[in-house]
Amino acid sequence: MNLTRWNKIYQNNRYLDEIFIKKYQNDDRLYDKNCLELMVEIGEFVNETKVFKYWTIKNPNKDEMLEEYADVITMILSFYGLYNLEIQKLDYKIGENDILKIIMELYNKAYKFYKNKDKKLLEEIFQYILYIGKLLDLKEIEILDAIEKKQKIIEERLNSNY
Repeated sequence: MNLTRWNKIYQNNRYLDEIFIKKYQNDDRLYDKNCLELMVEIGEFVNETKVFKYWTIKNPNKDEMLEEYADVITMILSFYGLYNLEIQKLDYKIGENDILKIIMELYNKAYKFYKNKDKKLLEEIFQYILYIGKLLDLKEIEILDAIEKKQKIIEERLNSNY
């Protein structure tokens, strides 16, 4: 794993979050809304994978899948910043290969994180999403490029009163 690049992305995410928090600091439900956003972003990503859509003959669009994947990771990194966690290693061995079970457990962990605000759960969520990316054969370079592209979009939005 390219920890140097991951940490650069993480630091940029923290910078963007600082702007975001200053802008919306008076929202007393910000944590709840961000937890819900994390679950929605997971759903949008899973929708693009089409792993549950047994009725479709369409293949997933990799670019759209990566864009949604970047949204999920961006939200995870926002929580990492909130808890002042560091990316020291990215270990994503789950031991389960059934992607549907893994996704269902990811949702379960995201809900438990919302209820308990547990840093360990957040780290597990990150581990699960990285493992799902591996199962879908998403390459690290593609993932990092997609996140950086998303960060540029976020920065433009923050600077334009989006």
